[in-house]
Amino acid sequence: MNTKAIPSQYDGLLTIAKLPRKNPQNFDFERYDLTPVDHDYAGQFQIKANYVFHSLGMNVGFLMVIGDPANAEKIYDAFRYDPKYVGGGTGSGFKNRAPAFLDELDPLAKQIGAINVVSKVKGKLIGYNTDGIGFTRGLEEFLKKVFGVGFLLNSDFSNLRILILGAGGTADAIAFTLASLGARLSILNRTEDKAIKLAERINLAYGKVAVGGGEDLISREAPLADVVINASTKGADGEFREFSAFAPAIKENLQENLRQSIEVIKTLKKNAVVCDINLRNDESSTLRQTREAGFFVLDGTSMNFYQAVEALWIIHHETFTSLRVSKEQLAKLIAQAS
Repeated sequence: MNTKAIPSQYDGLLTIAKLPRKNPQNFDFERYDLTPVDHDYAGQFQIKANYVFHSLGMNVGFLMVIGDPANAEKIYDAFRYDPKYVGGGTGSGFKNRAPAFLDELDPLAKQIGAINVVSKVKGKLIGYNTDGIGFTRGLEEFLKKVFGVGFLLNSDFSNLRILILGAGGTADAIAFTLASLGARLSILNRTEDKAIKLAERINLAYGKVAVGGGEDLISREAPLADVVINASTKGADGEFREFSAFAPAIKENLQENLRQSIEVIKTLKKNAVVCDINLRNDESSTLRQTREAGFFVLDGTSMNFYQAVEALWIIHHETFTSLRVSKEQLAKLIAQAS
């Protein structure tokens, strides 16, 4: 790594990430977006952002940078006083730590307690969370495609009962956003107390629209759901990659997990939609088993796409507007990125 590529204010705090591919290996831009992560991560957002900047002739770069979350306060203080930093994302290790060191939080981000986007406005760092917005926009588009354009008029989710499997950071964002649109939620998690506390926080904000519980309730709640969302670690890279979210993950017994999963899937409503937010090059067990059983499935691609649209618009909307680029045109550019 060429350490001279790193501005002096970041010495000892940040290094340039090797991943994703095409991640710029220097800070030689008029302005830049920085996303700190605690390890190399082959995400797609950085690639999309740099494609947009290049296409519009903007001398702006989006860089993934690696840092220690324990240094989050120093890192965000450096961002605040760096004249070339205009915003960026928050990656692994920083989503929940960053809010404490920002100047303001968007109301939804404040409710969620985690952010994934930072915009610098007049020297102040403002945090946002676009994970839930990205997911719900993708889900709404999919439901209208499947059930007709008249479905979900005015983005009203009040007629939908939604089962969320998992209660981590991204699940929080999705749950709060869906609740704000009127959806009724059942949140189930391996650690039951975490799901119950998330439901309680949602109910404080939106009335009694959510219940929380443990994985032992999956077989009871799944048949009642119009939409099932896997926001758990099952299906993500790691030790639970091949497990289905529809059943408990017993590390030594993948086949039992898959057997139980099939039995639950058989009980789903006829027109149920099953989503998995985990981005993979192949199909997760949750989606594969569901699709093979004849149900509608949605992966994390649309969430990733719409989250990117919202994030870039938040950070750079003034520049896009000056270039006469609308949010719809921005979306088309992002769709072209590869």
